[in-house]
Amino acid sequence: MNREAINYVKDAEARVEELRANAEKEIKDIKAGTALRMDKITEQTEHELAAFRKERQEQVESRLEEDEKVFEEQINEDINRFNGTYESEKDRLASRIAEEVLRRYGNS
Repeated sequence: MNREAINYVKDAEARVEELRANAEKEIKDIKAGTALRMDKITEQTEHELAAFRKERQEQVESRLEEDEKVFEEQINEDINRFNGTYESEKDRLASRIAEEVLRRYGNS
């Protein structure tokens, strides 16, 4: 009976060692699989982030171009308005100057 107990214990120890080895291999495989998935997710995230940044940059550039056009139109409107005001007031100013000269120096 002692012999049977010893053999039983040896078999149990061998099974435990085998289970331990299998568990370690399984853990190693799980870690490797997790690392691969993490790498894939990281790569995908970086790709999506790059696409998002590119899209965002295009949107910013588009808005900037629109703002530049609006600004240029406003500048042109202001230039035209100032030129119009200058032209309309130029004759009036010349008349005022002539009146002042005549008033100061008379009709000599």
